[in-house]
Amino acid sequence: MINYLIRKYTSLFHAIFLIMFLLCSPNSFSRANQELKLADILEKVDQFYPQVIIAYLEISKAQGDYISALGKFDPSLNINSRSQPFGGYVNTHIDNEVVVPTLKNGLKLFGGYRIGRGDWPIYYQNYLTNSGGEYRVGLSFPLLRNRAIDKERTALFTQAETIHLNNQNAASTKIKIYQEAIQAYWRWVEAGFQLKAFRHLLSLAQKRQNAITKQATQGELAKLAIAENLQMMIQREQFVNQGEMMLEQAAINLSIYYRDGRGRRLKPKTSQLPHQIMDKRIKTSTSFEKLKSHPALRKMESYYRIIKMKQNLARNDLLPNLDAMAYTSKQYGSGGYPRLIPQAALVGISFKFPFCQREAKGRLLSSTSELQQIKTKKKFIYEKLSNELANLFIAIRMYTQQINLLTHSLRLAKKVERGEIKKFYEGDSTLFLVNQREQTSTQVRLDLINAQISLQQVKDMVQFFSSTERQRIFHTPKSHPALLSSVTIK
Repeated sequence: MINYLIRKYTSLFHAIFLIMFLLCSPNSFSRANQELKLADILEKVDQFYPQVIIAYLEISKAQGDYISALGKFDPSLNINSRSQPFGGYVNTHIDNEVVVPTLKNGLKLFGGYRIGRGDWPIYYQNYLTNSGGEYRVGLSFPLLRNRAIDKERTALFTQAETIHLNNQNAASTKIKIYQEAIQAYWRWVEAGFQLKAFRHLLSLAQKRQNAITKQATQGELAKLAIAENLQMMIQREQFVNQGEMMLEQAAINLSIYYRDGRGRRLKPKTSQLPHQIMDKRIKTSTSFEKLKSHPALRKMESYYRIIKMKQNLARNDLLPNLDAMAYTSKQYGSGGYPRLIPQAALVGISFKFPFCQREAKGRLLSSTSELQQIKTKKKFIYEKLSNELANLFIAIRMYTQQINLLTHSLRLAKKVERGEIKKFYEGDSTLFLVNQREQTSTQVRLDLINAQISLQQVKDMVQFFSSTERQRIFHTPKSHPALLSSVTIK
């Protein structure tokens, strides 16, 4: 019994140990510490960002309106019956008819069946049918007004175009959110690199403090240098504190775009900061070609087609009503009205022409003016977008040149810094000058970080300027996390 209990609790202990080992293994935290990429942010934007979800719900709403408009062309069944069970004339009449509207030139098809039995007065003999009833089939169609277009078809086609319009609205919304997410992501990355630069600056003063204390104790340096270096350390700790605050704020700003699998906001961790920047190659010609299919322009095209349909409807309403109708009928059995032949055909035309037509003329004038407005606005939007894209390419060229200059400037600043530190320990310089050289190098490093981050941000904005399709792009890795080499645009 004792051996059984020992084996039982030993197995339980091993199971608990295994579970704790798996939970505490590095792989369980790999996703939390995995480098956060811009593609991860944009993927979460597609899935969970509220404005994007609302935009796609508008598409579903438009699809519902389209189905509702399509209901105007649903077949209908009409049943009419009358019965006189007692009185001078005892009779019964039932009339059924199916009407099928179509989208082709206003054509309507219909077919029906009626039966009338009993005694009918002479002026109601047309209700009387043979014992088998009467079957009929026919059609009606407009010859002028409502032939090419009518209110029902205009409403249907407008709702269909509204679906395309809402699709472009959703695409425009995604582009706008993508641009905001790109800026938030790169501000977070920049804040992380800036914090590293501030911590590096602080570490220089901390490492120097021990050497200064030792030399001051030996009489090689004035003891005032200890306090002076401590003052520098406190000042640089303030820089680190400010950098941590900026990184924390940038992470909070990014959390509105970065979400978990259930759509809840996530604040990215410092351990998720990228260790190196992947440079992108972009093509100017491709970007300007894609500009022509920008959702803002395609949205104006959809809106133009909607107004064009309203214009066509107004022109249609200026025409007179000239409608034709034809049907044939046949009765089966016997006992009907003796003066009616069993099979017959009927053809008819109706004409109606309202005078003045001021309502339709007003709508025609209004829609024509609106079409001109849309053309002008579309041209202006294209010019504005073209200028924005051109400015982005100018920024790419400027930041590339700036990176080259700052890279060279940083090398010189580091060279001067190392020389000043060497002179300080040889007694030929002061701690004040060493501090100035180190802060100058750090400032150049910060400027270089800003230029490199801004370059990648602008390139991402160019990539998602006209669409949100994430295509495969080529990257060039940069070896140093804070000092990136120059970039070549191809």
